[in-house]
Amino acid sequence: MKFARPFVKYTPTWARSFMPQDQRQREHVASMKLIPVPGLIKDRRLVFCDDSIVRGTQLGKQAAKLYSLGCKETHMRIACPPLVYPCKFINFSRSKSVYDLITRRYIREQEGENADIEKYTDPDSDAYKGMVEYIRKNLNLTTLAFQRIDDLIHAIGLPAEQLCTYCWSGKDYAETGDCYHCPCEECKDKDK
Repeated sequence: MKFARPFVKYTPTWARSFMPQDQRQREHVASMKLIPVPGLIKDRRLVFCDDSIVRGTQLGKQAAKLYSLGCKETHMRIACPPLVYPCKFINFSRSKSVYDLITRRYIREQEGENADIEKYTDPDSDAYKGMVEYIRKNLNLTTLAFQRIDDLIHAIGLPAEQLCTYCWSGKDYAETGDCYHCPCEECKDKDK
């Protein structure tokens, strides 16, 4: 069998795991929603896709569970860019402290409280690559890759100024009129 689902997702009555304000409650909901299938895990190399990594707590525990069940490798692919700013509008990345975000904990370790955050949003920068490597090691993953913001904008198909990219870029078009501008040739041609 080449492709299979090594977890059965069971969430008929539970809230989304990111919704509870209490970390212990979030972890409890998360631990119940994914039921491992040991026969599809042992001696396998697994690729997982997820929407985002916020704190990293749940993903780290899932990786540990996979290894305890005999998984050989875990490769993680994340559908959005790293969350570097907490969302102003919805609860999933909002928290009491910006340092609840795994990305910001890394940045603080590297540069302290007054870091130049923008370089950590550029997927071609060494700062960004170091941050992703830190997250990979911290969560005990074999490999980790995030979607690039310019690729995400292309996939959505709307102009960048119609999209909120604040969590990933720190740019809030609604407040400043300044949005993330995709550097690719296709987008540059649209702007003309």
